[in-house]
Amino acid sequence: MPRLRYQDRILDCRENEKLLDACLRQGVSLPFSCRGGTCQICLRLCLDGDLPAESQRGIKPDLKQKGYFLPCVCVPGGDMQFAPPNVDDLYTKAVVQTRDWLAPDVCRILLEPYTDFPYRPGQFINLRRPDGLVRSYSLASHPDDDPYLQIHVKRMKNGVMSNWLCDELQVGDTVEIQGANGDFHYGDTRADQPMLLVVTGTGLAPALGVIRDAIARQHAAPIHLYQGVSHRAGLYLHHALRAFARAHATFHYHPCVSLDTKLPAGIAGARAELQASADHPDLSGWRVFLAGLPAMVASATALALQHGAAESNIVRDPFDVRDLRTAPRSAKANEQPAASVAPATETPQPVADPELWAALDDGRLLRPILDDFYGRVFEDPLLAPFFHNTTKQRSIEKVHSFLQQVFTGNKAYFGDRPRNAHHWMVISNELFDYREDLLVDCLHRHGLPEHLIQRWRKMEECYRPDIVKPAPWKRVQNGVELPLDGFGRMILDVGSVCDGCGGEIGPGETVQYHLRLGSTYCPGCSSHHTGASASAPEESTS
Repeated sequence: MPRLRYQDRILDCRENEKLLDACLRQGVSLPFSCRGGTCQICLRLCLDGDLPAESQRGIKPDLKQKGYFLPCVCVPGGDMQFAPPNVDDLYTKAVVQTRDWLAPDVCRILLEPYTDFPYRPGQFINLRRPDGLVRSYSLASHPDDDPYLQIHVKRMKNGVMSNWLCDELQVGDTVEIQGANGDFHYGDTRADQPMLLVVTGTGLAPALGVIRDAIARQHAAPIHLYQGVSHRAGLYLHHALRAFARAHATFHYHPCVSLDTKLPAGIAGARAELQASADHPDLSGWRVFLAGLPAMVASATALALQHGAAESNIVRDPFDVRDLRTAPRSAKANEQPAASVAPATETPQPVADPELWAALDDGRLLRPILDDFYGRVFEDPLLAPFFHNTTKQRSIEKVHSFLQQVFTGNKAYFGDRPRNAHHWMVISNELFDYREDLLVDCLHRHGLPEHLIQRWRKMEECYRPDIVKPAPWKRVQNGVELPLDGFGRMILDVGSVCDGCGGEIGPGETVQYHLRLGSTYCPGCSSHHTGASASAPEESTS
Protein backbone atom coordinates (compact mmCIF):
# COMPACT_ATOMS: atom_id res chain seq x y z
CA MET A 1 0.00 0.00 0.00
CA PRO A 2 1.65 3.29 -1.11
CA ARG A 3 2.31 5.88 1.59
CA LEU A 4 1.78 9.53 0.76
CA ARG A 5 3.39 12.54 2.42
CA TYR A 6 1.70 15.91 1.94
CA GLN A 7 3.07 18.82 3.95
CA ASP A 8 2.95 17.52 7.56
CA ARG A 9 0.55 14.65 6.86
CA ILE A 10 1.22 10.98 6.18
CA LEU A 11 -1.55 9.15 4.33
CA ASP A 12 -2.18 5.72 2.91
CA CYS A 13 -3.36 5.02 -0.61
CA ARG A 14 -5.26 1.85 -1.41
CA GLU A 15 -4.85 -0.32 -4.47
CA ASN A 16 -6.12 1.46 -7.61
CA GLU A 17 -7.19 4.45 -5.50
CA LYS A 18 -6.63 7.88 -6.99
CA LEU A 19 -4.48 10.21 -4.95
CA LEU A 20 -7.23 12.82 -4.67
CA ASP A 21 -9.68 10.23 -3.34
CA ALA A 22 -7.12 9.04 -0.81
CA CYS A 23 -6.67 12.61 0.44
CA LEU A 24 -10.40 13.30 0.71
CA ARG A 25 -10.99 10.00 2.48
CA GLN A 26 -8.47 10.95 5.15
CA GLY A 27 -9.53 14.54 5.67
CA VAL A 28 -6.98 16.35 3.52
CA SER A 29 -8.75 19.03 1.49
CA LEU A 30 -7.27 19.64 -1.97
CA PRO A 31 -8.84 22.00 -4.52
CA PHE A 32 -10.63 20.06 -7.27
CA SER A 33 -13.51 20.25 -9.71
CA CYS A 34 -13.83 17.90 -12.70
CA ARG A 35 -12.04 14.90 -11.12
CA GLY A 36 -11.03 13.81 -14.62
CA GLY A 37 -7.91 15.81 -15.49
CA THR A 38 -9.71 18.46 -17.53
CA CYS A 39 -9.79 21.61 -15.38
CA GLN A 40 -6.35 21.17 -13.68
CA ILE A 41 -7.63 22.85 -10.52
CA CYS A 42 -6.02 20.14 -8.37
CA LEU A 43 -2.49 20.65 -9.80
CA ARG A 44 0.19 19.62 -7.26
CA LEU A 45 3.99 19.30 -7.26
CA CYS A 46 5.65 15.90 -6.83
CA LEU A 47 8.74 16.12 -4.60
CA ASP A 48 9.60 12.42 -4.52
CA GLY A 49 8.29 9.30 -6.24
CA ASP A 50 7.40 8.12 -9.73
CA LEU A 51 4.52 9.77 -11.56
CA PRO A 52 2.19 7.74 -13.80
CA ALA A 53 2.09 9.16 -17.32
CA GLU A 54 -1.68 9.68 -17.09
CA SER A 55 -1.23 12.02 -14.12
CA GLN A 56 0.59 14.57 -16.31
CA ARG A 57 -1.72 14.46 -19.32
CA GLY A 58 -2.47 17.94 -20.67
CA ILE A 59 -0.05 19.79 -18.39
CA LYS A 60 2.19 22.44 -19.97
CA PRO A 61 5.61 20.95 -20.85
CA ASP A 62 7.56 23.25 -18.52
CA LEU A 63 5.36 22.37 -15.56
CA LYS A 64 5.47 18.69 -16.46
CA GLN A 65 9.27 18.80 -16.45
CA LYS A 66 9.24 20.33 -12.96
CA GLY A 67 7.14 17.47 -11.61
CA TYR A 68 3.61 18.86 -11.61
CA PHE A 69 0.78 16.37 -11.82
CA LEU A 70 -2.99 15.98 -11.39
CA PRO A 71 -4.02 14.09 -8.23
CA CYS A 72 -7.52 13.44 -9.60
CA VAL A 73 -6.13 11.05 -12.25
CA CYS A 74 -3.00 9.88 -10.42
CA VAL A 75 -2.99 6.28 -9.18
CA PRO A 76 0.35 6.01 -7.33
CA GLY A 77 2.46 2.97 -8.05
CA GLY A 78 4.58 3.55 -4.96
CA ASP A 79 5.32 5.99 -2.15
CA MET A 80 5.06 9.69 -3.04
CA GLN A 81 5.74 13.05 -1.46
CA PHE A 82 3.95 16.04 -2.94
CA ALA A 83 3.21 19.68 -2.17
CA PRO A 84 1.11 22.68 -3.27
CA PRO A 85 2.29 24.51 -6.38
CA ASN A 86 5.12 27.00 -6.09
CA VAL A 87 3.80 30.42 -7.03
CA ASP A 88 7.12 31.21 -8.74
CA ASP A 89 6.52 28.31 -11.13
CA LEU A 90 3.13 29.65 -12.15
CA TYR A 91 4.06 33.32 -12.49
CA THR A 92 6.78 35.27 -14.25
CA LYS A 93 7.81 38.86 -13.64
CA ALA A 94 7.23 41.73 -16.05
CA VAL A 95 8.31 45.39 -16.02
CA VAL A 96 5.90 48.23 -16.76
CA GLN A 97 7.28 50.04 -19.82
CA THR A 98 4.46 52.44 -20.64
CA ARG A 99 1.18 53.57 -19.13
CA ASP A 100 -1.09 55.98 -21.00
CA TRP A 101 -4.78 56.85 -21.24
CA LEU A 102 -6.83 55.82 -24.26
CA ALA A 103 -10.03 57.28 -22.78
CA PRO A 104 -11.02 58.94 -19.49
CA ASP A 105 -11.62 55.50 -17.98
CA VAL A 106 -9.38 53.21 -20.09
CA CYS A 107 -5.66 52.89 -19.45
CA ARG A 108 -3.20 51.13 -21.77
CA ILE A 109 -0.28 49.38 -20.08
CA LEU A 110 2.72 47.84 -21.86
CA LEU A 111 4.55 45.06 -20.00
CA GLU A 112 7.94 43.53 -20.77
CA PRO A 113 8.25 39.95 -19.40
CA TYR A 114 11.55 38.93 -17.84
CA THR A 115 11.60 35.74 -19.90
CA ASP A 116 10.21 34.46 -23.19
CA PHE A 117 6.42 34.64 -22.98
CA PRO A 118 4.62 32.80 -25.81
CA TYR A 119 1.01 33.76 -26.47
CA ARG A 120 -1.60 34.10 -29.18
CA PRO A 121 -3.06 37.56 -29.84
CA GLY A 122 -6.40 37.84 -28.05
CA GLN A 123 -5.61 35.48 -25.18
CA PHE A 124 -5.59 36.78 -21.61
CA ILE A 125 -3.03 36.87 -18.83
CA ASN A 126 -3.51 36.73 -15.08
CA LEU A 127 -1.87 39.71 -13.39
CA ARG A 128 -1.01 39.44 -9.69
CA ARG A 129 -0.50 42.30 -7.28
CA PRO A 130 2.10 41.99 -4.47
CA ASP A 131 -0.65 41.25 -1.91
CA GLY A 132 -1.89 38.32 -4.01
CA LEU A 133 -4.88 39.98 -5.68
CA VAL A 134 -5.31 38.52 -9.17
CA ARG A 135 -7.26 39.75 -12.20
CA SER A 136 -7.30 38.78 -15.86
CA TYR A 137 -6.59 41.09 -18.80
CA SER A 138 -6.74 40.38 -22.52
CA LEU A 139 -3.84 40.97 -24.88
CA ALA A 140 -4.16 43.48 -27.72
CA SER A 141 -0.53 43.00 -28.75
CA HIS A 142 0.97 40.70 -31.39
CA PRO A 143 4.10 38.66 -30.56
CA ASP A 144 5.59 39.10 -34.04
CA ASP A 145 5.21 42.88 -34.10
CA ASP A 146 5.29 44.08 -30.50
CA PRO A 147 8.17 43.78 -28.02
CA TYR A 148 5.75 44.27 -25.12
CA LEU A 149 2.46 42.81 -23.90
CA GLN A 150 -0.38 45.31 -24.28
CA ILE A 151 -3.40 45.29 -21.97
CA HIS A 152 -6.33 47.71 -21.64
CA VAL A 153 -7.59 48.39 -18.11
CA LYS A 154 -10.99 49.95 -17.52
CA ARG A 155 -11.09 51.90 -14.29
CA MET A 156 -13.97 50.46 -12.27
CA LYS A 157 -15.72 52.26 -9.46
CA ASN A 158 -14.39 50.70 -6.25
CA GLY A 159 -12.25 48.40 -8.41
CA VAL A 160 -9.32 47.44 -6.20
CA MET A 161 -7.10 46.14 -8.98
CA SER A 162 -8.10 48.56 -11.74
CA ASN A 163 -7.58 51.62 -9.52
CA TRP A 164 -4.18 50.31 -8.46
CA LEU A 165 -3.13 49.73 -12.07
CA CYS A 166 -4.48 53.07 -13.28
CA ASP A 167 -3.39 55.31 -10.40
CA GLU A 168 -0.57 53.74 -8.40
CA LEU A 169 1.44 51.53 -10.74
CA GLN A 170 4.41 53.39 -12.21
CA VAL A 171 6.66 52.91 -15.21
CA GLY A 172 9.55 50.72 -14.08
CA ASP A 173 7.50 48.84 -11.49
CA THR A 174 7.47 45.04 -11.55
CA VAL A 175 4.33 42.91 -11.64
CA GLU A 176 3.76 39.16 -11.84
CA ILE A 177 1.89 37.59 -14.76
CA GLN A 178 0.70 34.09 -15.60
CA GLY A 179 -0.58 32.61 -18.85
CA ALA A 180 -1.35 33.15 -21.57
CA ASN A 181 -4.72 31.46 -21.42
CA GLY A 182 -7.99 31.29 -23.31
CA ASP A 183 -9.46 30.27 -26.65
CA PHE A 184 -10.10 33.79 -27.96
CA HIS A 185 -7.64 33.90 -30.84
CA TYR A 186 -7.53 33.53 -34.62
CA GLY A 187 -6.90 29.80 -34.20
CA ASP A 188 -8.14 27.64 -37.05
CA THR A 189 -10.10 30.41 -38.79
CA ARG A 190 -9.91 29.91 -42.55
CA ALA A 191 -8.46 32.69 -44.70
CA ASP A 192 -11.61 32.69 -46.87
CA GLN A 193 -13.99 32.76 -43.88
CA PRO A 194 -15.76 36.09 -43.17
CA MET A 195 -15.16 37.33 -39.63
CA LEU A 196 -17.57 39.20 -37.35
CA LEU A 197 -16.27 40.69 -34.10
CA VAL A 198 -18.71 42.28 -31.63
CA VAL A 199 -17.25 43.88 -28.51
CA THR A 200 -18.15 46.16 -25.63
CA GLY A 201 -15.80 48.10 -23.36
CA THR A 202 -12.27 46.73 -23.18
CA GLY A 203 -13.46 43.69 -25.09
CA LEU A 204 -11.85 45.72 -27.86
CA ALA A 205 -8.41 44.61 -26.62
CA PRO A 206 -8.66 40.89 -27.50
CA ALA A 207 -10.53 41.80 -30.70
CA LEU A 208 -7.61 43.98 -31.77
CA GLY A 209 -5.27 41.08 -31.14
CA VAL A 210 -7.38 38.78 -33.31
CA ILE A 211 -7.77 41.37 -36.09
CA ARG A 212 -4.05 42.12 -36.20
CA ASP A 213 -3.31 38.40 -36.36
CA ALA A 214 -5.81 37.95 -39.19
CA ILE A 215 -4.21 40.76 -41.19
CA ALA A 216 -0.73 39.36 -40.51
CA ARG A 217 -1.90 35.98 -41.81
CA GLN A 218 -3.24 37.68 -44.96
CA HIS A 219 -6.86 36.89 -44.19
CA ALA A 220 -8.66 37.34 -47.52
CA ALA A 221 -12.32 37.49 -46.43
CA PRO A 222 -14.04 40.57 -44.94
CA ILE A 223 -13.46 41.39 -41.26
CA HIS A 224 -16.23 43.39 -39.53
CA LEU A 225 -15.69 44.92 -36.09
CA TYR A 226 -18.67 46.30 -34.14
CA GLN A 227 -17.59 48.33 -31.11
CA GLY A 228 -20.46 48.93 -28.69
CA VAL A 229 -20.57 51.61 -25.98
CA SER A 230 -23.27 53.46 -24.07
CA HIS A 231 -21.94 56.96 -24.79
CA ARG A 232 -19.78 58.36 -27.55
CA ALA A 233 -16.94 59.17 -25.15
CA GLY A 234 -16.48 55.43 -24.66
CA LEU A 235 -15.37 54.89 -28.27
CA TYR A 236 -11.69 54.71 -27.45
CA LEU A 237 -9.23 54.21 -30.34
CA HIS A 238 -12.02 55.45 -32.62
CA HIS A 239 -9.77 57.46 -34.95
CA ALA A 240 -7.06 54.79 -34.97
CA LEU A 241 -9.59 52.16 -36.00
CA ARG A 242 -10.89 54.34 -38.82
CA ALA A 243 -7.34 54.84 -40.04
CA PHE A 244 -6.75 51.09 -39.81
CA ALA A 245 -9.86 50.50 -41.95
CA ARG A 246 -8.56 52.92 -44.60
CA ALA A 247 -5.24 51.08 -44.66
CA HIS A 248 -6.72 47.58 -44.96
CA ALA A 249 -9.43 46.98 -47.53
CA THR A 250 -10.77 43.83 -45.86
CA PHE A 251 -11.31 45.48 -42.47
CA HIS A 252 -14.56 47.32 -41.72
CA TYR A 253 -15.13 49.32 -38.53
CA HIS A 254 -18.66 49.90 -37.16
CA PRO A 255 -18.86 52.09 -34.01
CA CYS A 256 -22.18 51.79 -32.13
CA VAL A 257 -23.53 54.05 -29.36
CA SER A 258 -26.68 52.87 -27.61
CA LEU A 259 -27.75 55.80 -25.38
CA ASP A 260 -26.68 59.08 -27.03
CA THR A 261 -29.19 60.54 -29.49
CA LYS A 262 -27.18 63.11 -31.46
CA LEU A 263 -24.52 61.19 -33.34
CA PRO A 264 -22.45 62.08 -36.42
CA ALA A 265 -22.61 60.12 -39.64
CA GLY A 266 -20.79 56.81 -39.45
CA ILE A 267 -21.78 56.03 -35.86
CA ALA A 268 -24.84 53.83 -35.39
CA GLY A 269 -27.31 54.63 -32.63
CA ALA A 270 -27.87 51.04 -31.54
CA ARG A 271 -26.47 48.22 -29.46
CA ALA A 272 -23.56 46.60 -31.24
CA GLU A 273 -24.99 43.07 -31.40
CA LEU A 274 -28.34 44.32 -32.73
CA GLN A 275 -26.68 46.44 -35.40
CA ALA A 276 -24.44 43.54 -36.43
CA SER A 277 -27.46 41.25 -36.59
CA ALA A 278 -29.34 43.72 -38.80
CA ASP A 279 -26.36 44.22 -41.11
CA HIS A 280 -25.58 40.50 -41.47
CA PRO A 281 -28.80 38.43 -41.55
CA ASP A 282 -26.99 35.33 -42.83
CA LEU A 283 -23.94 34.24 -40.83
CA SER A 284 -23.66 30.77 -42.31
CA GLY A 285 -19.98 29.91 -42.58
CA TRP A 286 -18.86 33.02 -40.66
CA ARG A 287 -16.41 33.06 -37.77
CA VAL A 288 -17.89 35.09 -34.90
CA PHE A 289 -15.88 36.61 -32.02
CA LEU A 290 -17.67 38.10 -29.00
CA ALA A 291 -15.96 39.87 -26.09
CA GLY A 292 -17.05 42.15 -23.27
CA LEU A 293 -20.09 42.30 -21.04
CA PRO A 294 -21.54 38.82 -20.38
CA ALA A 295 -25.08 39.99 -21.18
CA MET A 296 -23.94 41.19 -24.61
CA VAL A 297 -22.00 38.00 -25.26
CA ALA A 298 -25.04 35.87 -24.37
CA SER A 299 -27.37 38.03 -26.48
CA ALA A 300 -24.99 38.11 -29.45
CA THR A 301 -24.49 34.36 -29.26
CA ALA A 302 -28.22 33.73 -29.46
CA LEU A 303 -28.54 36.14 -32.40
CA ALA A 304 -25.61 34.56 -34.22
CA LEU A 305 -27.13 31.11 -33.86
CA GLN A 306 -30.47 32.39 -35.13
CA HIS A 307 -28.73 33.84 -38.17
CA GLY A 308 -27.03 30.58 -39.10
CA ALA A 309 -23.64 30.71 -37.39
CA ALA A 310 -22.37 27.30 -36.32
CA GLU A 311 -21.76 26.84 -32.61
CA SER A 312 -18.22 25.71 -33.38
CA ASN A 313 -17.58 29.03 -35.17
CA ILE A 314 -18.52 31.26 -32.23
CA VAL A 315 -15.60 32.30 -30.00
CA ARG A 316 -16.48 34.02 -26.72
CA ASP A 317 -14.72 36.01 -24.03
CA PRO A 318 -17.29 37.21 -21.44
CA PHE A 319 -15.33 39.35 -19.02
CA ASP A 320 -17.02 38.73 -15.66
CA VAL A 321 -16.07 35.04 -15.34
CA ARG A 322 -12.33 35.64 -15.52
CA ASP A 323 -11.90 37.47 -12.20
CA LEU A 324 -9.84 34.95 -10.32
CA ARG A 325 -9.87 36.55 -6.88
CA THR A 326 -12.19 38.91 -5.02
CA ALA A 327 -10.14 39.21 -1.81
CA PRO A 328 -6.40 39.33 -1.05
CA ARG A 329 -4.59 36.03 -0.68
CA SER A 330 -3.97 35.03 2.93
CA ALA A 331 -0.36 35.05 4.08
CA LYS A 332 -0.21 31.29 4.52
CA ALA A 333 -1.85 30.37 1.22
CA ASN A 334 0.30 28.99 -1.55
CA GLU A 335 -2.24 27.79 -4.09
CA GLN A 336 -2.59 28.37 -7.79
CA PRO A 337 -4.97 31.23 -8.63
CA ALA A 338 -7.53 29.03 -10.36
CA ALA A 339 -8.31 27.38 -7.04
CA SER A 340 -9.80 30.56 -5.62
CA VAL A 341 -13.46 31.50 -5.66
CA ALA A 342 -15.01 33.39 -8.56
CA PRO A 343 -17.86 35.89 -8.24
CA ALA A 344 -21.32 34.79 -9.33
CA THR A 345 -24.11 36.57 -11.12
CA GLU A 346 -27.72 35.55 -11.71
CA THR A 347 -28.99 34.75 -15.19
CA PRO A 348 -32.53 35.50 -16.45
CA GLN A 349 -34.67 32.44 -17.06
CA PRO A 350 -35.77 31.47 -20.61
CA VAL A 351 -39.36 31.82 -21.77
CA ALA A 352 -41.67 28.86 -22.30
CA ASP A 353 -41.75 27.13 -25.70
CA PRO A 354 -45.06 25.24 -26.13
CA GLU A 355 -44.32 24.54 -29.81
CA LEU A 356 -41.10 22.75 -28.92
CA TRP A 357 -42.84 20.82 -26.15
CA ALA A 358 -45.59 19.79 -28.59
CA ALA A 359 -42.96 18.66 -31.12
CA LEU A 360 -41.60 16.43 -28.36
CA ASP A 361 -45.09 14.88 -28.13
CA ASP A 362 -45.67 16.48 -24.75
CA GLY A 363 -42.43 15.03 -23.49
CA ARG A 364 -42.82 11.47 -24.72
CA LEU A 365 -40.01 11.94 -27.25
CA LEU A 366 -37.79 13.71 -24.73
CA ARG A 367 -36.89 10.57 -22.80
CA PRO A 368 -35.31 8.66 -25.75
CA ILE A 369 -33.35 11.80 -26.67
CA LEU A 370 -31.96 12.08 -23.15
CA ASP A 371 -31.29 8.32 -23.01
CA ASP A 372 -29.21 8.66 -26.18
CA PHE A 373 -27.46 11.85 -25.08
CA TYR A 374 -26.50 10.74 -21.57
CA GLY A 375 -25.52 7.33 -22.83
CA ARG A 376 -22.88 9.11 -24.87
CA VAL A 377 -22.01 11.61 -22.12
CA PHE A 378 -21.25 8.88 -19.59
CA GLU A 379 -18.89 7.25 -22.11
CA ASP A 380 -17.18 10.49 -23.09
CA PRO A 381 -13.70 11.00 -21.55
CA LEU A 382 -14.16 14.78 -21.29
CA LEU A 383 -17.72 14.89 -19.95
CA ALA A 384 -18.01 11.74 -17.83
CA PRO A 385 -15.76 13.03 -14.99
CA PHE A 386 -18.33 15.74 -14.22
CA PHE A 387 -20.86 13.05 -13.25
CA HIS A 388 -18.77 11.49 -10.52
CA ASN A 389 -20.91 9.79 -7.84
CA THR A 390 -24.17 10.08 -9.79
CA THR A 391 -25.96 7.64 -12.06
CA LYS A 392 -27.03 8.04 -15.65
CA GLN A 393 -30.62 7.33 -14.64
CA ARG A 394 -30.58 10.05 -12.01
CA SER A 395 -29.12 12.59 -14.45
CA ILE A 396 -31.77 11.79 -17.06
CA GLU A 397 -34.60 12.14 -14.54
CA LYS A 398 -33.37 15.49 -13.22
CA VAL A 399 -32.84 16.99 -16.68
CA HIS A 400 -36.19 15.64 -17.93
CA SER A 401 -37.95 17.35 -15.03
CA PHE A 402 -36.03 20.58 -15.58
CA LEU A 403 -36.72 20.73 -19.34
CA GLN A 404 -40.39 19.99 -18.79
CA GLN A 405 -40.63 23.00 -16.51
CA VAL A 406 -38.73 25.23 -18.93
CA PHE A 407 -40.61 24.27 -22.11
CA THR A 408 -44.07 24.26 -20.53
CA GLY A 409 -43.58 27.51 -18.65
CA ASN A 410 -44.16 26.06 -15.22
CA LYS A 411 -41.82 27.03 -12.40
CA ALA A 412 -38.44 27.00 -14.13
CA TYR A 413 -35.27 26.80 -12.09
CA PHE A 414 -31.74 25.62 -12.56
CA GLY A 415 -30.88 23.51 -9.57
CA ASP A 416 -31.29 25.13 -6.17
CA ARG A 417 -31.56 28.81 -7.03
CA PRO A 418 -29.37 30.69 -7.02
CA ARG A 419 -26.62 28.04 -7.06
CA ASN A 420 -26.45 24.29 -6.82
CA ALA A 421 -24.25 21.47 -8.15
CA HIS A 422 -22.86 23.53 -11.02
CA HIS A 423 -21.60 26.19 -8.59
CA TRP A 424 -18.29 24.45 -7.98
CA MET A 425 -17.65 22.80 -11.34
CA VAL A 426 -14.96 24.57 -13.35
CA ILE A 427 -16.10 24.38 -16.98
CA SER A 428 -14.63 26.20 -19.97
CA ASN A 429 -16.46 27.73 -22.93
CA GLU A 430 -14.77 25.11 -25.09
CA LEU A 431 -16.19 22.26 -22.99
CA PHE A 432 -19.63 23.89 -22.93
CA ASP A 433 -19.53 24.06 -26.75
CA TYR A 434 -18.32 20.45 -26.94
CA ARG A 435 -21.33 19.31 -24.93
CA GLU A 436 -23.68 21.43 -27.06
CA ASP A 437 -22.35 19.85 -30.26
CA LEU A 438 -23.00 16.40 -28.80
CA LEU A 439 -26.55 17.37 -27.85
CA VAL A 440 -27.30 18.86 -31.28
CA ASP A 441 -26.08 15.67 -32.94
CA CYS A 442 -28.51 13.68 -30.78
CA LEU A 443 -31.38 16.03 -31.64
CA HIS A 444 -30.64 15.60 -35.34
CA ARG A 445 -30.54 11.83 -34.95
CA HIS A 446 -34.00 11.88 -33.38
CA GLY A 447 -35.47 14.02 -36.17
CA LEU A 448 -36.19 17.28 -34.36
CA PRO A 449 -36.72 20.09 -36.93
CA GLU A 450 -33.77 22.43 -37.38
CA HIS A 451 -35.61 25.59 -36.28
CA LEU A 452 -36.59 23.87 -33.02
CA ILE A 453 -33.05 22.64 -32.48
CA GLN A 454 -31.87 26.24 -32.73
CA ARG A 455 -34.51 27.31 -30.18
CA TRP A 456 -33.36 24.55 -27.82
CA ARG A 457 -29.77 25.77 -28.19
CA LYS A 458 -30.85 29.34 -27.51
CA MET A 459 -32.51 28.17 -24.28
CA GLU A 460 -29.36 26.38 -23.14
CA GLU A 461 -27.26 29.40 -24.08
CA CYS A 462 -29.09 31.36 -21.35
CA TYR A 463 -27.27 29.24 -18.79
CA ARG A 464 -23.75 29.68 -20.15
CA PRO A 465 -22.94 32.48 -17.64
CA ASP A 466 -24.17 30.19 -14.83
CA ILE A 467 -22.00 27.29 -15.92
CA VAL A 468 -18.79 28.53 -17.55
CA LYS A 469 -16.18 29.70 -15.05
CA PRO A 470 -12.42 29.33 -14.35
CA ALA A 471 -12.90 28.98 -10.59
CA PRO A 472 -15.60 27.66 -8.23
CA TRP A 473 -18.47 29.75 -6.90
CA LYS A 474 -19.52 29.42 -3.33
CA ARG A 475 -23.01 28.06 -2.85
CA VAL A 476 -25.48 30.59 -1.42
CA GLN A 477 -28.31 29.29 0.74
CA ASN A 478 -30.81 31.65 2.39
CA GLY A 479 -28.47 34.52 1.63
CA VAL A 480 -25.49 32.89 3.37
CA GLU A 481 -22.33 31.73 1.57
CA LEU A 482 -21.50 28.15 2.48
CA PRO A 483 -17.93 26.79 2.74
CA LEU A 484 -16.67 25.48 -0.58
CA ASP A 485 -14.28 22.87 0.78
CA GLY A 486 -13.23 21.23 4.01
CA PHE A 487 -14.62 18.59 6.35
CA GLY A 488 -17.06 18.30 9.21
CA ARG A 489 -17.91 15.61 11.74
CA MET A 490 -21.35 14.38 12.76
CA ILE A 491 -22.99 11.64 14.78
CA LEU A 492 -25.28 9.43 12.70
CA ASP A 493 -28.79 8.79 14.00
CA VAL A 494 -29.35 6.17 11.29
CA GLY A 495 -26.96 3.77 9.62
CA SER A 496 -25.16 4.57 6.38
CA VAL A 497 -22.50 3.25 3.99
CA CYS A 498 -18.92 4.52 3.93
CA ASP A 499 -17.93 6.20 0.66
CA GLY A 500 -14.33 5.17 1.27
CA CYS A 501 -14.50 1.42 1.84
CA GLY A 502 -18.17 0.59 1.21
CA GLY A 503 -18.58 -0.81 4.70
CA GLU A 504 -21.59 -0.26 6.91
CA ILE A 505 -21.64 2.56 9.46
CA GLY A 506 -23.89 1.97 12.44
CA PRO A 507 -26.17 4.48 14.18
CA GLY A 508 -24.41 6.52 16.85
CA GLU A 509 -21.01 6.43 15.14
CA THR A 510 -19.10 9.65 14.56
CA VAL A 511 -18.20 10.10 10.89
CA GLN A 512 -16.29 12.62 8.83
CA TYR A 513 -17.91 14.13 5.74
CA HIS A 514 -16.81 16.44 2.93
CA LEU A 515 -18.67 19.76 3.01
CA ARG A 516 -19.00 20.09 -0.76
CA LEU A 517 -19.59 16.50 -1.84
CA GLY A 518 -21.36 15.13 1.21
CA SER A 519 -19.14 12.03 0.99
CA THR A 520 -19.15 10.23 4.35
CA TYR A 521 -16.20 8.27 5.74
CA CYS A 522 -16.19 5.76 8.58
CA PRO A 523 -13.68 6.10 11.45
CA GLY A 524 -11.52 3.39 9.90
CA CYS A 525 -11.11 5.30 6.64
CA SER A 526 -10.80 8.81 8.02
CA SER A 527 -8.49 8.20 10.98
CA HIS A 528 -5.36 7.03 9.12
CA HIS A 529 -2.58 9.46 10.03
CA THR A 530 -4.88 12.48 9.70
CA GLY A 531 -4.09 14.10 13.00
CA ALA A 532 -6.18 17.22 12.41
CA SER A 533 -9.59 15.75 11.65
CA ALA A 534 -10.57 15.49 15.31
CA SER A 535 -10.78 19.26 15.48
CA ALA A 536 -13.67 19.40 13.03
CA PRO A 537 -16.94 20.51 14.64
CA GLU A 538 -19.43 17.80 15.45
CA GLU A 539 -23.15 17.87 14.80
CA SER A 540 -26.01 15.44 14.99
CA THR A 541 -28.08 14.33 12.02
CA SER A 542 -31.25 14.66 14.07
